[in-house]
Order: sequence, then structure tokens, then C-alpha cells
Amino acid sequence: MRLRTALAAGVTAALIAAGTVAASAPAAAESHSIVQTNKPTQVSTDFQNLNGFMWFYNTYFGYKYSDITKDLDHLKASGIRVLGFFSPYNGDKTLCAGCDPLDYYSVSPQNGTIEDWKTLVSQAHKRGMKVVSYFVNIYMDANSPFFAKAQQEYAAGDRTSREVSSVTWTTNPSDPLPSLRMGPPWASSWEWSPIAGAYYWKLWFGPGFNWDQSTSVAEVKRFEEFWLDTGIDGFMWDVGRFDSRFQEAAVTLPKAYTTNDKWLTFETTGAPSAQTAHAFGLNSWFNYSDQGNWTNDYTRLVNGQIDVNGLEAELKNSDYARSVGATTHAWTIAADDDANLANHDYPSYPNDEVQRVQEAALLAGSGILYGSPMYDQYIRWSPTLRANWDRVLSTVNDNKALLPAASRDRVPAGPDANVFAERRTSEDGKQTALLVYNFNPTPTTVTVDLSNTGIDLNQQPKDLYNGGKGTKINGAGYAVSLPGYGFTMLEVKTK
Repeated sequence: MRLRTALAAGVTAALIAAGTVAASAPAAAESHSIVQTNKPTQVSTDFQNLNGFMWFYNTYFGYKYSDITKDLDHLKASGIRVLGFFSPYNGDKTLCAGCDPLDYYSVSPQNGTIEDWKTLVSQAHKRGMKVVSYFVNIYMDANSPFFAKAQQEYAAGDRTSREVSSVTWTTNPSDPLPSLRMGPPWASSWEWSPIAGAYYWKLWFGPGFNWDQSTSVAEVKRFEEFWLDTGIDGFMWDVGRFDSRFQEAAVTLPKAYTTNDKWLTFETTGAPSAQTAHAFGLNSWFNYSDQGNWTNDYTRLVNGQIDVNGLEAELKNSDYARSVGATTHAWTIAADDDANLANHDYPSYPNDEVQRVQEAALLAGSGILYGSPMYDQYIRWSPTLRANWDRVLSTVNDNKALLPAASRDRVPAGPDANVFAERRTSEDGKQTALLVYNFNPTPTTVTVDLSNTGIDLNQQPKDLYNGGKGTKINGAGYAVSLPGYGFTMLEVKTK
């Protein structure tokens, strides 16, 4: 999910050119699979024991925090366990769909008050839900009151105030720019301030925070602590860099300042850089790559970019993350660039009513943190699609064998390149699930080979998604009839 939206394509290309993010895999066969390593068993985290994200473009669409609070019970009943906000502070709706920071210490007026935000977080926690945010901590908007004051103070001769010292100034535009620029070269420049009578370092849409300037970093810490004090459970940082100068703000402070489990990731981080991300201290990344608003492992499969063997290779990315106490994430496809936000023209599958549900069953069912990247899109789905999609997430959250903490193994499913099966086993070993998928558009009988899976070959499985009983198992060759783009989630006994 590329959440910095206005310049997505150009920015991604620039970041790849700069070597910050790995290029996405070319079409068909290339996989982003991580080589498995033997790791000691780890105690699972909070985010490995839930699923179901719902992202709100709160500033852009004007969602009130008080209204979301009132809807928490319904959201939880719909399978949602993590609320994501783009972004919680007071942002400029006209830039980057609202993530551009006008004031780090208040919320956008259309969203309510900071007390409304605190109440939302508190009430979500009481229901066992998490609250995270896309968060810009690399610059402030040029029209922010904070910067207006900084310019006035600088003009008056002040060089040490909190506001002035948060900004990098020069009277010589030939001076070197700060080296950690958190964006492509064209997003960084010296900008003349007629109010201050000096140049300031501009990054993206306003003065940047200079990671080599302690007074600038101090302001970043101050507003991060402000939001951590509200109880927030994690951040997707804007842009992001694997640089030690950024590490304290991105990882160390969020983990240490408050004790709740944190979800920490960069918007630009996917499976190609998983090991680097883990070493840096992040604990989640895209299971595929930073194209989540258009592409995920399911879309690549049904579009013919990968086959089921390629799918298995991609799902091993989530296995690697689990082995190091982390998670991968993916979202249902949603165009989140500014044009589509304005036009409300969101992408879909050829058979959206069933394929988006199967997407959820595959990605969430395989242990990938999954959900909707945009509430505005979700509420435009048909009632049938919403109900079935919700039921997948509820099923996942109600069964420990389907949570990200559960282990995963592929189960042989015959020669058909459009069918797939896997076994999930809960972290405590007390529940096992057998998941079978038909990626064909037409009904298909899938025969899975249960030999050597440890699954009892004479039993009546429980249908976790539909309720009731699944097809009885009477031997190693287990045949399951599925509709086009169908799936089954079965609880099975082991020997």
C-alpha cells in the first residue's frame, strides 16, 4: 500500500534509482522469497495474534474520531482488529491526501479534537483492538504555524528558539544540503524565506528535519512522544531510510517510550529488504513489495504473473517474518492516488464479489496481516461482498490456527496449476486448519494429498468459514469440490 499518494509512481522510481528500495520483480517467475534460516522459537507478539486492518483517510474524507469510536463494536464484529489513520495529526487535505503535517500537536478540525482521538484509542484498546498510523516525521508543511513562528523569530535575530532551531538555515544557497534527505534529490532544496530573510532547507512541502542537527531531531522526538502518550500502537513511517541516524526516531523511541507492542514499518519496505528491515528494528513489511494499492500476491497469481509454486515461494516471506518475531502485510487492492481519491474510482477484480473474498481468505488465511487500505472503498462494496469479506476476517480472528503466529506448510494438491492447499497449526499446537483454494473461474474438485501431513485420515472436519461440517476425510487422497474462485477453511484433527 503506497500511502504517499500524490507522486507515487515518480517517487517510487526515484527511490529505486537512489538504491533505497529494491525494484519490484518482473512479471512471471521471479520470487521475493527469503531463504529460510533456523531460528529459536520466539514468543509471539500482539500483532501476530490478530488480523484485519481498516485504514481511514481521516483528514481527506473528514471522518470524525467520535463517530469511529461509536462504530468500534461493529468494526470488531466485522473482523477488524487494527485501525489505521492517514494521518492522526492536523494535515493539509490538499497535499498527499491529508498526511502533510500542518500541526503535529492537534488533529484536523474536521476529525474533532485531540480528546476525541484519545477516547478513540482508549476505547479501541478496551475492545482488544489496535490503533496505528501512517506518519510523516521528516518535514513539516511550509504553511504550518510552527514554521511561521520560526521565520518571524529568525527575522528578529533569534537563533536558539525551539522553532528556529528545528529548521536548517543558511544565507548561502550554495551550501551543501543535509545528507539524509528522506526522498529523491528533486524533493530537497534551499528555499528562500522573505519573512526570515534567509534560506531554509525544504524537503517535500516544507522545512525538513535534519538528522545531523540535534535540535531538529529533538523536535521529532517531542511530537513522537506526544502521539505515543495517546496510546498509539505503531507507525508506518513516510518514506523511511535504513540509516542509523533515523533509527532512534523510527524504532528505538517508539519501542522504549511506551510499553505496548508496536507495529513499525516503512511505506517503502517489502520482502526484498526483509532481512535488512529486521536488522534495523522494523517488525513488519509488505509480503510482496511496495505496490500494495495495485498489486499483492493474490493479484499476481490470478493475473498469471506467478503460478502456485511462485505463490508458495512468496508465502515463505511470511514464514521468514514469523521466524524472527515479525509480520508481513498486504492489503486488498485499492488505487490511493489523489486522482482516484477525488473521483472515487477504485479498482476491482473481474469477479469482485468472489475474488476479493478469496483474496482475503488466501492472504489473511496464510498469516499475512491483511485488510482494507481505504474505508471509503470498503463502504462502497456491495452488502454481499462486505459480509463475506468480513466473515473471512472474523474466521481468522476466531481461530488460533489462522493467526499470523500459526505455522504454515504447503499441502500437495495435484497437477492443476490453479489450485493450492496449506496446513496452518496454532502456536500452542492445539488447533490445525486445512485450507484449500480453487483459483479457476469454474468449479473444480481439488484432491489434496494428506500423506505425511500429520492430519488424521479418518475424520469429519469442521467448516470454519461456512459453519457446520466439511467433506469427510476417508484417506490420504482428500477430494474437495469448490466453486469458481472458491476456498474452504477446515479445522482438522491430527494423529
